[in-house]
Amino acid sequence: MMFTFSRFLQITLILCLFSPIINQVECDDKAQDFQLKDINGNTFSLSDFRGKVVVLEFFASKCGPCKPQLIELREIRSVYPEDQVKIISISFDPRADTDEVLRDLAKNVSVTWIMARDTIGIADLYGADMAPTTYLIDRTGNIRYVSPGLTKSDSLMPKIDELVSEQFQPDNEVATDSGNNGLILLLLIIIIIALAIFIIRKRKSSRKERRRRRR
Repeated sequence: MMFTFSRFLQITLILCLFSPIINQVECDDKAQDFQLKDINGNTFSLSDFRGKVVVLEFFASKCGPCKPQLIELREIRSVYPEDQVKIISISFDPRADTDEVLRDLAKNVSVTWIMARDTIGIADLYGADMAPTTYLIDRTGNIRYVSPGLTKSDSLMPKIDELVSEQFQPDNEVATDSGNNGLILLLLIIIIIALAIFIIRKRKSSRKERRRRRR
């Protein structure tokens, strides 16, 4: 019985100590931050839009499905306000897609969101090797959905609705929650150890009492 309880205590302690690492592996889908200039010369970073859902699209002006994808994104832009959803379209063919080429494309398709050229290899970081590829990034900066190829707005909007409806916690609040969780885990460990000590002492006391009675 003592062996079983000791094993239980060891397993519990191991789970308490290593559970943060397990959670970290499961959530290892953080969107890589980057900084670019858009086709109008304005500098922006992905982290500028923390707290908003980001629709990040990689495309090339010469690919067949990319213009229809921009039209689908235009539909999304008309549904969601800027303070909820940010759209970023990045061409991963910066040599062919100059600022002038992309400005003409934006004018023809009525693009009213950020359009830029991938001059630093962001598509490689994200593993985007098909044009177009669309990523949905939640308010905390995690990649939640990836859709290679032409994706209709009707397919994207339910997922965007889901991300918009989620509660956003700023980094400082997340840190506070993590601290509180750490205190709870520590308290739980102390209670388990105290309980183990109490049971062990109780059993030792019972054994001594039995020995006295036998004498």
